[in-house]
Amino acid sequence: MVGVVRLGSRTLQILPKIYRAGAEEQQRAREATRNLLYLLTCTGEVPVHEYELASLLQRDLDWFEILTYLFASHLRGEWRCGAYRGYQVVEAELPVLKGKWRIAEQLRRPDHRQHFVVAYDEFSADNHLNRVFRFVVERLWFLSRDAQNRQLLGELRELMDEVTLLPCVTVAEAAPALLTRLNRRYEPLLNLARLFLAGGALQLTAGELNTFAFVFDMNQLFEAFLVGFIRRHRQEILPASLQDCDLLPQSHGAALYLARTGTRPVFHLKPDLAFCKGHDFPLLLDAKYKRLRPTDIKLGISQDDFYQMHAYARRYNCPRVALIYPQTVELGESLYRCFALEGCNHLIAAATVDVRTDLWRKPEQERLVEELRQIIGGEHGLWQ
Repeated sequence: MVGVVRLGSRTLQILPKIYRAGAEEQQRAREATRNLLYLLTCTGEVPVHEYELASLLQRDLDWFEILTYLFASHLRGEWRCGAYRGYQVVEAELPVLKGKWRIAEQLRRPDHRQHFVVAYDEFSADNHLNRVFRFVVERLWFLSRDAQNRQLLGELRELMDEVTLLPCVTVAEAAPALLTRLNRRYEPLLNLARLFLAGGALQLTAGELNTFAFVFDMNQLFEAFLVGFIRRHRQEILPASLQDCDLLPQSHGAALYLARTGTRPVFHLKPDLAFCKGHDFPLLLDAKYKRLRPTDIKLGISQDDFYQMHAYARRYNCPRVALIYPQTVELGESLYRCFALEGCNHLIAAATVDVRTDLWRKPEQERLVEELRQIIGGEHGLWQ
């Protein structure tokens, strides 16, 4: 997990395990923050551009304040362009007849004869998507300690005054299903709102706001980043034999199970990235945000992880499965090792990629492309 824990006046920032603490800890923190923002950008979670980074990093903000600024500034920009509005059903008692007269409900209220009980459609910004944003804005305003962020959030509170402030919003209530073709431009902001809600920082009561934790799972982020990066650079990374494959994150659209109980399938298999060609799966990739040990004959790969890859290889009848890990300071150089499964010609490979460099720079992106190309189709790659 990475993120921010606040205990009264003290703030603890949890950085990725691939960095080692030392004399240059502040510089390491800036590097980690810059790269984590790039990872989030590749996954589509955060609406951030490189030109915004310099000013953000110079302000020496922690993770929570940086993401708060990105959310508030981009939401303000979208709101100024025009708040998302839609038709909402309003139930009310009015002195005039408007919309649909709810006669059955009217008969239950004989003492309200001077009013009509009606339901009508109103074109309003007070819809559920905006209520999610309004809730997040309100809680961030109480939590933020940065003056510029509080100013942005205070402005949003005024701009969104017509939107109902809900007492509580969960991640499930901020589901991607809220997005339609009419409000798709809000997708990065909804992703950020979900990140705040999932991080646990926004579900505290007013009396607890001096102590909170905002953390997210680096294993999920590393997985989503690798999948997004490979799909974005597939032409440069993949060998010719895999160029015409469909790339399926979480095997979406091609789900397989290990067993059945009666007629019901059980034990769902979900490799992080499945390469699909018709009904064949020539390659499966899985990301693991864990440390490897080069001195161990098994590289420190856990028994459970290897069994999981073995199940993928067998069930998908896949000849090549790759486990990709992050490069750490302790390793010194990248690792690549193949394990041949007994009783078949299937291979499981373990390899590392370095995401500690400045991935906003084009040369570093090209270096990562080359690392993945070598793992998948290079001289000693999986496809050779």
